[in-house]
Parts: sequence; structure tokens; C-alpha cells
Amino acid sequence: MIIDNTNYEIGNKAMASVLLLYYHLLNEGGITNDQTVYLDQNDFNGYDFLGLEVREGSGRNLDLDEALIREGAVIYLLCDLDDIIGEYEEDFHCQPQTKKIIGALKEHETSPISEVALLLELIAVPENEFNHPSYDLILQGIYKKYVHGFFVKKLA
Repeated sequence: MIIDNTNYEIGNKAMASVLLLYYHLLNEGGITNDQTVYLDQNDFNGYDFLGLEVREGSGRNLDLDEALIREGAVIYLLCDLDDIIGEYEEDFHCQPQTKKIIGALKEHETSPISEVALLLELIAVPENEFNHPSYDLILQGIYKKYVHGFFVKKLA
């Protein structure tokens, strides 16, 4: 998706949605269940913003944080993936939503969150070999670095 001076309101709603998601993640202390339910799907979903590009136009500063929105899109998808893994422990690979999320994350290999590649490697094994503690550790690291870290940098 490209955001420029003709559709910047989409970028504003996306930033607001990411900040709302991060607020709920902070309240929970990590990526837990059902955190994307707070977001309006018409304003933001992770799929549409993975490849976001903000193009500043003729002297107009859109004041959009492209990195935040792209990272938020990945975090959004990781929240949904975690929901599926938690709900369908024994057969999460068979769920269409799992395949869609993994496909979207793989399609954007230049993810702003480098740890996603390692997470996808852990998930690629059969469910009976899935290392849930390692998965949780990586997910918590992503939360600390990108969600918690975002606010720490802003407050520094």
C-alpha cells in the first residue's frame, strides 16, 4: 500500500490503530489472546500494511511513522497467529488463517521485525514437535523490543 497526500487519512487511522494495539499489549504485558479485537478492521489489518510505503508529497509533511505502521502490521499478525496457536494447539497448521498469516509474513521477507524469520522456523515443524516455550520466548522478545521499546524510545 502506498500512502501519500491523496490518502493520508488511511495512514492516520493506521497509526492510531497501531498505538491502540500497543496500548492493549502494554496492559497485558505481552502478546496474549484477543488483542486485535479492539481494532476496527476497516481502519487497520496487518495484511494491508505489511508493505506500506509513505510518499511525502510536494512540500507536505504527512507526519506518518512508516516504520511504526509496518512493525504494527507484523505485530498484529503475530497476535492473530498466537490466538490460533493457543486455540488449536494440536492442529493449528490445518487452520486456513494460519496459512494466510504465515504466507503473508513470508511474502514480506524484508520484515521490519527480523525475529519473525526465527519464529516462522519454529512454527514450520509438525504440531507434536512444536517448541512452545521457545516460541513464547521469541514472542516475548518481540514484544519487549518493538512494543515496549517503542515507548521507551519515545520517553527517553
